[in-house]
Amino acid sequence: MFKKAKKDKDKQPKEEKKKERKEEEPRVQVSSAVEAEKVAPPTEPKLAPPPKTAEVAKEEEERKKREKEELDRKLKEEEEKRRREEEKQRELERARLEEQRKREKQEEKKAKKQRKKEEDRRAEEDEGAERELLNSIVVSPAEVKKDYHLFPREVCLAYEQLQSFSRQLNTPIPAPEIVFIGFQSQGKSSVFEAILGIPFTIIGYDGATRRPLYLNLMNSTETRITIKRDPITNVDHDVTVMPGTTELAKEIQQRNSVFSLEPIFINYESTDTLNITLIDTPGLISTREEGLKGSDLLPKANEIRTFVENMAKIPTRMIVCVEECKDWDSVEMTDWIKGIDPEHARTIFVYTKFHSYAQRFNSTRDINKYFAGTSPDVKTFFVSMFSSKTRSACLEMDKYQEKILQAQKRDESLLEQLQYDKKYENNIGVHAFRRYLLHMTWKNFHEGVPLIYRRLQTKKSSTEDQVKKLDDMLMGLDVNKHRTLASAYVVEFLQIIERLLAGTSEGNPAVWGQTLEEEKSSCTGNGEWIDAQNRLLRIEDVAKITYADNKLYGGQQFERLLAEFKAVAESIKCTDPSPDEVATAAGVNKINNIPNYAYAACDLASQKTQEAFIPLIEQTCSRAVYIMKRLPDIASGIMEYRKRSQSNTLFNNEFNNIFDNVIMDANVSNLNSNSGNLFDVDRIQQYPYFTFHVKDLYCKFVEQTAKNCRDKCLDEFYNTRTIYWDFTETTEKGVLFGGSEHEIRRGVSELTVHLFKNLQDRIMRHCLFKLYNFFLVPIQTQLWAVVQGSITSLSDDKLAMIFEAEATKKRIREEQKALKLIIDQCSSQETLLNTASDNYSHKLIVSGFAT
Repeated sequence: MFKKAKKDKDKQPKEEKKKERKEEEPRVQVSSAVEAEKVAPPTEPKLAPPPKTAEVAKEEEERKKREKEELDRKLKEEEEKRRREEEKQRELERARLEEQRKREKQEEKKAKKQRKKEEDRRAEEDEGAERELLNSIVVSPAEVKKDYHLFPREVCLAYEQLQSFSRQLNTPIPAPEIVFIGFQSQGKSSVFEAILGIPFTIIGYDGATRRPLYLNLMNSTETRITIKRDPITNVDHDVTVMPGTTELAKEIQQRNSVFSLEPIFINYESTDTLNITLIDTPGLISTREEGLKGSDLLPKANEIRTFVENMAKIPTRMIVCVEECKDWDSVEMTDWIKGIDPEHARTIFVYTKFHSYAQRFNSTRDINKYFAGTSPDVKTFFVSMFSSKTRSACLEMDKYQEKILQAQKRDESLLEQLQYDKKYENNIGVHAFRRYLLHMTWKNFHEGVPLIYRRLQTKKSSTEDQVKKLDDMLMGLDVNKHRTLASAYVVEFLQIIERLLAGTSEGNPAVWGQTLEEEKSSCTGNGEWIDAQNRLLRIEDVAKITYADNKLYGGQQFERLLAEFKAVAESIKCTDPSPDEVATAAGVNKINNIPNYAYAACDLASQKTQEAFIPLIEQTCSRAVYIMKRLPDIASGIMEYRKRSQSNTLFNNEFNNIFDNVIMDANVSNLNSNSGNLFDVDRIQQYPYFTFHVKDLYCKFVEQTAKNCRDKCLDEFYNTRTIYWDFTETTEKGVLFGGSEHEIRRGVSELTVHLFKNLQDRIMRHCLFKLYNFFLVPIQTQLWAVVQGSITSLSDDKLAMIFEAEATKKRIREEQKALKLIIDQCSSQETLLNTASDNYSHKLIVSGFAT
């Protein structure tokens, strides 16, 4: 680039010299002209300078372009230099800031380490003082046992018996579910395990509870703890441990090692507990806690919050909000829980670390003022536990329970020194909170005991009514009863058959109806039309068959069959007779010593119509019988539906009047299922032999009617002489057959086809008429007389045999015996239930727990 610029500079002097030489010539001319003008006066105007040549203009333009390019290049170089300088300054600034941050981080880390060291020193001093203070509080093993065994043995046994009655009578009383929620490091898990009195949860900072925990307390004859299999940690079997060992804590620590919202399930079976479910949830992450900003659970904050909200939103669950004691204007859970339970109707507040907070109070007025900050309508408790180091030294169950009681007595001693108001006594300590939860559980089940007693009474009275009803059935079970039932059933059955033939949708076409394809596949054989040689017949115009794709039954299905028969009959074509058939058919019948080929054509037409249409008529009659034999099952379904609808109507009427009693009866019906369904003599379905007898009469009548109709249709096939006579009588001029053998055969074939067509039209029309008149009409008009007359004419002995009277009476007596056994069981259960109910409530009232 620079070389090119240098060459351009070298070229410039040469070009300028050329321009100067070119400009000298006009200058000489101009100077001579000027001198001439000085001599002579000016007589003409001055001439304009000559225009620049194109070459000069082009050179001028190129020069300006080069100057502009040079200027742009210099500007770009200056801009790039300035940009590099700015980037260098920014890089230096970033390095300076990074170095400053590193120094600040190191100083912060050093300060944090120093603070941690100071906190550990103070915590060690506090823990030493705490251990010394707790050890100075003397508690006896009897006191510890009393607080963790509130229920007398008689109450637990009574509870077990009541639970058994509840299961037997199908009257479940759901166990209370209590979900513990709170922010991280507020002591929620410590309170959770203190309720049970067994150290098993993971206690610590920065979100110790990483998975929900379902603890199902279950009353049982054995004492054991079962940790259910856990797919999250690949534990594919249940683990059973005994209370008071460290195995439980190890198993839970293994399952709690990873964060997941899949719960850990634990069943704690004991002889001295009631059924209750405690649910521990992962701690919520508070934005106010600076110490939690580095928590590895912080990215899961929204996920945890949504999960806890969903757990607490279930309206049947009690909510325990756990939070550290602090000034009332600083608490967070009160406002947080309003989004789930605005009225605090099912919320309990538990404030932890009460001992540390209460030490700031110096007077009775201050402590009572703090207690007065709680809502009188919301249950609130103040509890204190002990440090994690103190807890880690109490892995045995007895030692752990002893420390809990000592911590509570420590709080009570502090409050006694402050002379607090005694009305808050039942709100202090873990045992007060535990006592309240157990009392709530006991009260929940106690309120359900009358429901168990009522269910037992209803079962007993309902069974007694059934026994009385069976007695009435036995007394009314005679021949007159059977005749009444038979007559009513036959009338209803025949009325439904008549309606199905006339047309009705009561039989539910979607269930009982059949399309044409379904009808063919269900009847005997494959349902397809075949000729005498078992060749499949094709229908030329399928559109002639109406409702082929609709589900039909009864009369409309029969009409579709007739349409199909007509379509098949019209599709049949007569084949040309063979020479052998023509020669054989001519036989010895001669006119003037000439074979009678007209007679031969009549004989061939007669044979071909029989071969073509007799199989069709037989198949049509068979299909018609199948269609009619479907009607009894449809009629039975309609009668059963009517009976069920009538029962539902009666049930709804009583449901609107006596809701509770109907619910009782519905459950009692399940309770009596072991004795079988109660025999009802008024239900005709209880007599299957009689209903089969009626259906058999119907089917036999249909078969006989179809046979008669078939015979009537076969009368349409006349013999050859009749056909020949009819042909000669109706033909105006004779038919002559002459010429060669080929011409004779062609003439016979044409006449045969002509005669076949005439016979086909007549047979098809007449058979359709006879199928309707001699099959459908008799079923509509004569069925009533045949079936009803047959049932009415039955003798008393025959009727009793059909109704199986003796077997019915025997079955009723067996059911009576089973029901009386149930009544005796209800009486004995009633006595046991009264005793268990008294023990469940009175023993606790005497001990002062339920007051």
